Amino acid sequence: NTRVVPYSFLRQDDMLWSTRHWERIDVREKINMPLYYPIQALPDRKSLFDVLVDGILVEGTISEIFVDDRFEIPLTGSEIEKRISSYDTIRDPDDPSVVLYVDTIQVKSAHVVAWDVKSDWYFDKQRGELKNRIIGISPRVRNPKDKSEIYNLFWVWFPDARYAMATNVSYNVNNNNKRLTFDQIFHLRIYNSVVYKEDNVYDRGVSDYKRKSAMDQLL
Repeated sequence: NTRVVPYSFLRQDDMLWSTRHWERIDVREKINMPLYYPIQALPDRKSLFDVLVDGILVEGTISEIFVDDRFEIPLTGSEIEKRISSYDTIRDPDDPSVVLYVDTIQVKSAHVVAWDVKSDWYFDKQRGELKNRIIGISPRVRNPKDKSEIYNLFWVWFPDARYAMATNVSYNVNNNNKRLTFDQIFHLRIYNSVVYKEDNVYDRGVSDYKRKSAMDQLL
């Protein structure tokens, strides 16, 4: 029954200044664990990955899914299913024409290592405040077939996912009686993240020009 609180009205002329950031939320950090757990869905709550996948494939509340963060190439439900599930055919070593069984390999919540967020920071001179508005969100997962490969599964247009995120709650470490929805977590920025790219003339990330040290990239 939770409704989606609409954005406050913003005139283009009131945006005095703006910049675009790409952030990475590492789910291994303690403050970010409500976005990762539970790995197995519970009757009263589930992980953010399950919320988005169910919204796309089961409930149909999310339809704006894209290949990358440019949001130019959309993905259909069948294409997303192929990205999430793959099949590995096991054949008889003595007779390759005989199929012993077909193993289903599926990307699940446990394979999520981080969340990438694309957002705009802007200064609203009408209200006199610096605000952040999220554009897109993407699960960064570890390949079940190759543990060394980490990639972005898909990108979701964030305004289209707000209904699914506003109707699902996560665990509140401080007060179990007042659980927050995923929409509230992202708008209140109750997470820790690292900016890995800012909009620039070269269109390059921090790691492209700070290559020698991870500490230099963080700073």
